[in-house]
Amino acid sequence: MEGHQRNLYLYERFNARVAGVSRDDVTTLKYWAQSLGLSFPLMSNISGYLGLNLGALAQGSPVFSRRTVIIDRQGMIRYAKDGSPNYREILEVLKKLHEEDGS
Repeated sequence: MEGHQRNLYLYERFNARVAGVSRDDVTTLKYWAQSLGLSFPLMSNISGYLGLNLGALAQGSPVFSRRTVIIDRQGMIRYAKDGSPNYREILEVLKKLHEEDGS
């Protein structure tokens, strides 16, 4: 999450927004965001429905895994990768989408 915070200015150049999704409750997320100095929104998704829709449920496990997802303006998933974020890949995808939009 701190890496996304550091890259916010780059994401904004590509007209992209960052949001975090967690199964933690709102109060826990509030204090966690404050402790990390995060300025982007964190959403509480206790039921896990969003993680299911984004494919973040590990195969055969009730535990959700870390996943980075980029969704375009039409709501299509254009990038999804498990594990720690690869910021170079993320920026390359955002640059490509930005160019496709003609921005």
